[in-house]
Amino acid sequence: MPGETTWLFGLPSAGKTTLAEGLVGPKTVHLDGDYLRETLNTDLGFSKEDRTENLRRAAGIAQCLNEQNFDVIASFITPYREQRKLIHDIVDDVSFVHVKAPVDVCEDRDEKGLYEQAREGEIENFTGVDAPFEEPEPGEAELEVRTATHSTEETLKEINDELNFKFDPSHIFIGRWQPLHDGHRTIIDSAADNGKEVVIGIRDTELSEKNPLTAQERKELINEVYGDHPNVEVMIIPDVDTVAVGRDVGYSLVSVPEEVAQISGTETREEYEKSELLAGEHFAD
Repeated sequence: MPGETTWLFGLPSAGKTTLAEGLVGPKTVHLDGDYLRETLNTDLGFSKEDRTENLRRAAGIAQCLNEQNFDVIASFITPYREQRKLIHDIVDDVSFVHVKAPVDVCEDRDEKGLYEQAREGEIENFTGVDAPFEEPEPGEAELEVRTATHSTEETLKEINDELNFKFDPSHIFIGRWQPLHDGHRTIIDSAADNGKEVVIGIRDTELSEKNPLTAQERKELINEVYGDHPNVEVMIIPDVDTVAVGRDVGYSLVSVPEEVAQISGTETREEYEKSELLAGEHFAD
């Protein structure tokens, strides 16, 4: 099945690359404007004609990858409406996301100092300073996101929800995770670090001496570790009594290595509780 392209466009430093990196999964290729200019398109400048040629080449790469069943996340300024139309004509299945932020916010984020150089005349044809950015007309973009007023996590969720990005997990790990420790991570990382799409299922156990953390607290702790992994999804599941695996159903059961099985969840939990207590005492001081 052919892949799809999601094209993020907006002012320099609006947050396009950050969002693109958060959307990339195991079967997704990220095409970034800065990278292509440093490699494939070093022969192009920043005139309107060269910008258009830069985007034409990028769109051609995106279409080629889509035809080979890869999804593409593209992050380019793409300042002119006619350029966006050109991309739409080249790429069979493309969705545009306008990454919007005020110029002053973009300039504050600009770690390279490009806006300042442009205002001092050191850089010519810089979008947002001496080159225009044409706002999309109604219906031109499938989605507009505002990175000045929403966090990266909120914006990524909005894009995923609105564009119905498919998450097709191949590994599901179910546990209490009271709390997540190195043994757990060894098992999960064996799939997550190899590009597999992973679901971490948190059993919604009742509170007890053995289960002192709520499912939501455990979810927050796991998200601290895996929140920046686009191929890992964390969810709370009912605490069922039985999981049955029938004969020849096609699922693989993972056996836990002995060195991992020896890691004590109780000791980890005690260390965690001790650190929380010390943090509380420090806060009280």
